[in-house]
Amino acid sequence: MLYAKRVRMLTLEKDEKAEQVFIHASPEKLRWLASRLEAIAAQAEKPGNAHDHLMTEDWGGHELTNELIGNPESREIINHLVIYGHKIETTGI
Repeated sequence: MLYAKRVRMLTLEKDEKAEQVFIHASPEKLRWLASRLEAIAAQAEKPGNAHDHLMTEDWGGHELTNELIGNPESREIINHLVIYGHKIETTGI
């Protein structure tokens, strides 16, 4: 069953000093993440800003898995990711 669980895996991990973030994901979840980023980008084109929350089940979500994959540098699961999209207005000088 471990393989079945990993088919839909999207895990965020950080190193001990929180200087690096590691993303482990199945192809299916990478495509899903890309679609979420596209949706945030489209929303950010409108006035204001856009954001989305991705969380593990431990934090009340279902988007992220909470299984540490085990990079040598990885130490801890990230339970909550907030992605913001901002439309930056450029002004002519």
